[in-house]
Amino acid sequence: MSVSTNTSKPVKQPTYTEALAEPGPDWPVARTIWGLAWELHWIGFGVLFGLLALHSLITLALVTKRKGFGRKPLFIAINSLLFTLGATRAVYLLLDPYESRENGVEDPKWLTLLLFGIAYPCLTSAFCLIHLAFLEVTKMRIASSKLQSLKFLSGVIIIHFIIVFTAETSSSIKPELDALLIVCQSFFIVWGLLLSGSFIYSGCKLINRVDNVREQLSAFERRACLRNKQQKHSTTKVAKITLGTSFLGITVCGLQFYSMLGVYGMYSSVVHPSPWPWLAFQSSFRLAELAMACTIAYSVMQPEGPRKRKAGSVADGMGMCMSSRAKPIAKKTIML
Repeated sequence: MSVSTNTSKPVKQPTYTEALAEPGPDWPVARTIWGLAWELHWIGFGVLFGLLALHSLITLALVTKRKGFGRKPLFIAINSLLFTLGATRAVYLLLDPYESRENGVEDPKWLTLLLFGIAYPCLTSAFCLIHLAFLEVTKMRIASSKLQSLKFLSGVIIIHFIIVFTAETSSSIKPELDALLIVCQSFFIVWGLLLSGSFIYSGCKLINRVDNVREQLSAFERRACLRNKQQKHSTTKVAKITLGTSFLGITVCGLQFYSMLGVYGMYSSVVHPSPWPWLAFQSSFRLAELAMACTIAYSVMQPEGPRKRKAGSVADGMGMCMSSRAKPIAKKTIML
């Protein structure tokens, strides 16, 4: 009687850290399937984020000659955040993209997580501050005065960075603390949606105000209309840019929510997602982040106006326009 012997090797059981890691593709197989598309993804986005960082760095170097949007401290803070966002994303993608060991580099787990995670508070914080600058320039008021308080917003920004730093480093050292990553992602989603909603409200309010005055201006002198034409156009332009940024912010939050709870989340039962859907998702995510950052960078470079005199509110300029046909209109109108 022959006795069969089981010579198969025991299957290696994943460690706690591996079991809870965010699922990624089977890299040797995925690279073969993607071909050139994979290199275009990590090199292309790495270079683009690097260019964003370079643009912000040059802007900061020329801050004394700047003609930007909002107060100088806000201008510096926004560009500093955009520089950090672009630099960390570029290093993450070009050094060891998605822990794929593409370049033979195996950086520490805590560094990988921190490089990836720190970009989110940079993005929301820059978005938050450009919204504050927008409200200050237009002298608008929204429902919550907290969103117009620099002290309150600074506190939220600092808390967000502390949460990210704590969650990313702690979960890499002690995998059982990985629930902190869920707290980190949830904070980003809630804060991002709140900012996007506030931005949409203030942007629509400003556009509606400009449209109403445009109708009233038709009854006044042609000269007055010509003097205000450029100012109205600039105001509406900035408002529309902020609306676009807000919708990009909602898109980023939606993608983050899906990544947290979908097949790409850390608690997903899927070990290796399908290569093409994974790459499409990551490409969409990076594209939305880059587009949002670029619109913020573009907005903060918009001049408030050619004059250095103290700016009044849009409402003040409109009130002067309607008060008398003989009075000049452009003296207290804001150019955004």
